[in-house]
Order: sequence, then structure tokens, then C-alpha cells
Amino acid sequence: MSKGYIVIAQNNNEFDYLEMTYALALSLKATQQENAICVCVDEHTRSLVQDKHRKVFDHIVDIPWNDDAGTDNWKIHNKWKYIHMSPFDETIILDSDMVFTHSVDHWWDYLATKDVWCCTNVKTFRGEDVVDDFYRKKFTELELPDVYSNFSYFKKTQPAYEFFRMIELIMTHWNVYYDKFLKGIGQNWMSADMAYALAIKLLDIEEVVCDYDIKDVPTFVHMKSHVQNIERTKIDNIWTKSIPSELADNLEVRIGNFVQNLPVHYVQKEWMTQEKIATYEKAVL
Repeated sequence: MSKGYIVIAQNNNEFDYLEMTYALALSLKATQQENAICVCVDEHTRSLVQDKHRKVFDHIVDIPWNDDAGTDNWKIHNKWKYIHMSPFDETIILDSDMVFTHSVDHWWDYLATKDVWCCTNVKTFRGEDVVDDFYRKKFTELELPDVYSNFSYFKKTQPAYEFFRMIELIMTHWNVYYDKFLKGIGQNWMSADMAYALAIKLLDIEEVVCDYDIKDVPTFVHMKSHVQNIERTKIDNIWTKSIPSELADNLEVRIGNFVQNLPVHYVQKEWMTQEKIATYEKAVL
């Protein structure tokens, strides 16, 4: 059974997701035995692919059936296509703005017990469980499954295809599903997390694809500012303005002097600098 990670990398006018994905791929090569990565690109991003990317990307796949994100700057609209783009039998979905710090190879055995497994518990940079719903008021109000799409596992099985088909319907007909199921407080824009959560609720598969009792598999450090268990007035909306961090030559990631042992979703795209990428290249290539 082939295993690997999948990422959608679509550059926009503001951020270079291809370079962030390159850094992610280097971190996978440095820390994981199962480190194959499939990078899915649109036509524009494909034109930016260089030899250095090809060296570490195991598969580069064109996003099929046109680019559903169109001219939107926040390009999440193709996130129902993962199961159609993955070349692997077992796949973990990631976001571009992540890095791996230590091996999580043993997680694959846990994840393989389900057809689909969505992450439901994430950590602060100090290793605490995230409990604040600052960014998830609608999840709380509507009792949606508290899932994080950017560490989801799936096999190519019928239940998984049905799950992604429901996500496709929600994403392509967002206004209809929002008006019928999601009106209320909190966000009114589409996010992958909300689309995945609604799909789980409508299919009534929360007990099948989520496991709230297991808090450490899968999980990651989620660096949104206001879930760090820090008073609102003591941390900037952009966490990098309030908390120091560094990437050492040995690829150790420190945030606020805490060594990170889990995958890190750094959120603030500017955190991944060319200097950090050079550090990864020096260690891996």
C-alpha cells in the first residue's frame, strides 16, 4: 500500500505557496521515512516550478476540471479534489504553511484503522490542547464536528469517495448550503474546515471519521494567535509580532523558547523566509 502526503499549492498575488510547499517537502524528507509528497498546482503555479522543486516533489499533478478558485485570493475551492488527485493508496492532506519537526511515521498505523480520519485536536506552541473557540464560534453554536481539514487522512475506498463527493457539493453550492444549514453567528465565508465539518454532519459519520478520545494522533501545533491560551491583549493578531521563534541549523523549531516536537502550522506566511528555506536545503540536499 503506497502512502504519502498531498498539498495544493496555488500562488496568488501576495504569497508564494509553491515555496512554502517546497519547505514543507524538505521538512518531510528530513524527518519522515514515509515522506512522499504530491503537489497539486494550477496552470500559473505550474509555470513557476523549477528543477529544485522537481527534486523534492515526488509527484506534481495538475488540478483537474478547471480551477474552482478562479480569481479568489484565498484558494480553497479545490479541496474536494484530493481523492481524485492523490497517486497514493493512503493519503494525508496538509496545508502549504506547515513544517514537520520529528517523525510521525507511527501515526500511519493508527490512521489506517479508518477509511477517513479527520484531526479534531490541535495544540498550542506550549503543547497544551487548544480549547478556545475564538475562530470557531459557528462550530460551537451549530455543534459542528470540530475538525481541521489540513491533517486529514483517507484511503481510496467507497466511504471516502462519498465523503469527498459531499464536500464537492457543499463547496460548489456554498450559498445554498450556507443558507440552509449554517446561518447564524460567526463566519459567513467558506472555509475548508467548515465544509468538511458540514459534510461529516450531513452524512452522519462523526463517530466514524473522528476520534475525540485520542488527542495526540493526528495533531499539530496551530499558530493562530488567539488559541494560544494567552490573554487577548498580550498577543498580536499576527503571532510573530509577539512571540519569538527560530529554525536552528539542526532543523529544531523553537517558538517562545519551546522546542516543537509536532508538525507546525505556522499560519503567518511570512514566517517561512528564504533564510529558513536555505537552512532546510543545507540539511537535506
